[in-house]
Amino acid sequence: MTKLKVYKRVCLFFLLGVGTAIASHAQTFTTLVNFHGTNGANPQASLVQGIDGDLYGTTGSGGDNGNGTVFKVTPSGTLTALSFCPQANCGDGARLLGGLVQTTEENFYGTTFCWR
Repeated sequence: MTKLKVYKRVCLFFLLGVGTAIASHAQTFTTLVNFHGTNGANPQASLVQGIDGDLYGTTGSGGDNGNGTVFKVTPSGTLTALSFCPQANCGDGARLLGGLVQTTEENFYGTTFCWR
């Protein structure tokens, strides 16, 4: 292949990419929830959409005793947060930094960062 043919192909792919970007519609983002500490803080993992259509996730801190939360957000923005390890010095883990997975039995599983 000659250099001229390679150059033409590169230009064609470039123009195709620019044309596609121009024709694409802009995406809009809607904030569903703001975390403020008591309902969780520092969400870092990906959300998972449950079988029921709601979004589920974790926060690394906040909630009762600052150990993080497992939360559910409906598409309309209603938040339900469950504090993880709400008692002081609990031994089953804290600081949920990973995401959740849902089984076919509709149970959620996740991991914790540390234990006490």
